Amino acid sequence: MTTGNTMGRGRRTWLRSAAMTTAILALISFAGCSSEEATGGGGEGSLTLSVGGGAALQQGFPYTEGNVEYAFVDGWSLEITKYIVVLGGVTLRDPSGGGVVGEWAGPAVLDLATGDGNSQELATLESLPATRLNLEFDLLRATGAATNRTAAEQDLDTMIQQGWSFLVEGNASKAGKTVAFRFGLDVQSHYHDCINGKDKTKGIAIERDKTIGAFIYAHALHLFWDTLAAGDESLRFDAFAAVAGDDDLVTTEELRQQDLTDLHDENGDPLRDSDGSRVLYNDGGMLPPDQLNLEAFLNYAARSSVHFNGVGLCGSSAL
Repeated sequence: MTTGNTMGRGRRTWLRSAAMTTAILALISFAGCSSEEATGGGGEGSLTLSVGGGAALQQGFPYTEGNVEYAFVDGWSLEITKYIVVLGGVTLRDPSGGGVVGEWAGPAVLDLATGDGNSQELATLESLPATRLNLEFDLLRATGAATNRTAAEQDLDTMIQQGWSFLVEGNASKAGKTVAFRFGLDVQSHYHDCINGKDKTKGIAIERDKTIGAFIYAHALHLFWDTLAAGDESLRFDAFAAVAGDDDLVTTEELRQQDLTDLHDENGDPLRDSDGSRVLYNDGGMLPPDQLNLEAFLNYAARSSVHFNGVGLCGSSAL
């Protein structure tokens, strides 16, 4: 099965795909679905929380997981060379009363595209009660107080100056043309009530006398979908490439130039699909009327791209 022009069904396929879920969870050995015998009744355990960005950071686009190919419907191939995020505010709460039983303030800056693109450790929380706990964490702007784990210092300096929480960089190619992109996003968000993508329950079960592994998944795929609504997503890059300018580099400022109500190509003409129809991005009513541009669209997409233990969803609120 390939997504091709059927990429609109990609998200529903992704959510259903046991093969892809297995691949995601293989990035780290999860023990989040603990047996009842190992939790409760006293005792303590630990949690190691890691972060990754998925197969797109390892393989670029198109890539295949299981029997699904994730490809751009407008023919572009992408390589992501930097995918920097700032995370902190990790909090574990007792679900019975909401009291804090473990926390790690951070924040830390991680380039998830470094090395082999697999997961990177964020924090280990120790002396936790051996029971099921609720997880919260924050996506934050870069500041001088953040610990730089794997990002280039120059990139961190830029993020601090611009007030960014995301920095994404890479190259896209189509029909002999190459366009670079480097854009930052200001996405401050608090994630809460996280559903464990492994066992579909809320939170994470801590086992007595063990260190449990869990995973925050910053899903790069979301940034290039053409809708913020559920279902019918397609991967597209034509709208990005159209604003690259003479230097063939897409920047944050240039993304702001793409009006979602009137997307244009590099010549200023209406942006059209291969069948001649107008290309439309669906914000699902999420964006204010005065922010209907591609930069604002990406900010919201980045916020919704963060999951827990694979495909687990969290509630989120802007900070």
